[in-house]
Amino acid sequence: MPPPQGDADFTFVDHAQAATFQTIIKRPVTMASIALVIAIGVFLAFLESGSLEISLPVPEVSYTLLPNEGRTSGVPIAIKLNQIAVFMVNDPLSGGGGAKRAQQLVDQIQLSVDRAVEERGKSLRIDSETKTLPAIVLTEDDGTGKEVVVQMMPEDLALAGDTDAKRVARVWAERLTDTIKVTAFAEPPKFSKGTEFGSALMAMYVGARDEKGFIRSTALNESFEALPPLQRLSLETLPSRSPQEVDAAGEPVDIGTMKVGK
Repeated sequence: MPPPQGDADFTFVDHAQAATFQTIIKRPVTMASIALVIAIGVFLAFLESGSLEISLPVPEVSYTLLPNEGRTSGVPIAIKLNQIAVFMVNDPLSGGGGAKRAQQLVDQIQLSVDRAVEERGKSLRIDSETKTLPAIVLTEDDGTGKEVVVQMMPEDLALAGDTDAKRVARVWAERLTDTIKVTAFAEPPKFSKGTEFGSALMAMYVGARDEKGFIRSTALNESFEALPPLQRLSLETLPSRSPQEVDAAGEPVDIGTMKVGK
């Protein structure tokens, strides 16, 4: 605290004396400049090392009406994350309310995707305990905090051309998890490997990486547009299977846990 005005002993020599190095360093403007230089240096060092993590925006969930092929009395709906169709559900369009189920699913899935991105350590699981048909749920890594992402309905199986609900749920969970991994976490797909969808998603991921291994949202969009037509089609569409294809698929694989992010 400065001494009272009456005790001050100001002389011309004191005010004319050059500022010392320590005095300059302690000035707020100097401290701010040093902090800025250090921050720029750290940023450049991260760029050189290729270890800087660039956040991607949360994927946007939407739906698209699909042509009705007569498999159900409702309307097929493609649920999408950004440009990528992750699964197809039936909307009964009952009561003249429009695509009510589709919009409810979009809102519900968007909340789950937001949580999966913001709260790392989430996992997707297939839950067959409480309903006749399975549901895709989002949980903590230890299985607690269960939150329903989408509940399967009988008409959804009809659209898929399959009678094995667990097999269809597995495909839904694989596509949803891998799409989140690529579009939100800039991670390569893991669970849909060996499928046309998984191969196309991997091509999109590889095409979006720059020379340092970074992925930005604009690069993902450009990589998607640059895919060969058949690969892009496999990400945009949800072909249903014929009974012959279902029979050839055999028994469903074991249902496991799909960790969303690192």
